[in-house]
Amino acid sequence: MSNEALHSVEETNQDNSRKAGRPRSESSKRAILEATRRLLTHTSVQKLSIEAIAKKASVGKTTIYRWWPNKTAVIVDAVFSQPAFHNILPTPNSASDGIRAQIEKLGRQLSGKNGRIVAEILGESQAEPDALRIFIETFLQDRYNSLSSLLEAGKQNGEFAVDLDTETAIDVILGPVFFRLISGQEIDDTSTHQLTQLLLKTLR
Repeated sequence: MSNEALHSVEETNQDNSRKAGRPRSESSKRAILEATRRLLTHTSVQKLSIEAIAKKASVGKTTIYRWWPNKTAVIVDAVFSQPAFHNILPTPNSASDGIRAQIEKLGRQLSGKNGRIVAEILGESQAEPDALRIFIETFLQDRYNSLSSLLEAGKQNGEFAVDLDTETAIDVILGPVFFRLISGQEIDDTSTHQLTQLLLKTLR
């Protein structure tokens, strides 16, 4: 076999090896995320360790660090990649309806066990810039963008005051929800409804 032909065979073998390795890699990643979710059902974010995740997922710690810089980043990805945390909303009839739907969905996502986990993630993320960045990118930014679009639409169609500052309004909308979350207060349909009614009166 010529050198050129041999080189071609080696390249083909390397390509096949990479292709064969890809599914195993993705399989390991899914196992890590699933293991993290399972562990969080009975372990706090603070007490959960990379070692425990690796053992539960049957992988080495180095495999985890290939995708995430630290434990909190793994947890953020594991939690917010779940369908329950996706921010899919119906097309609203008005800006007010859109804001109401966004707050109600956020309230449901931050209630119960999920709320406890998110509150713990926020606490841990304060000392982990990478984890905080992932939290903002995977969860908070989409809600911010949605509210920003709705507020701008409401100002244009006359629902809200034209001189309303959009960024301040978003702070006013999201602030009470996250305050209840981090202070351990219950977030339920009643509190979310009352908050929504008050906010919409203020915006108008």
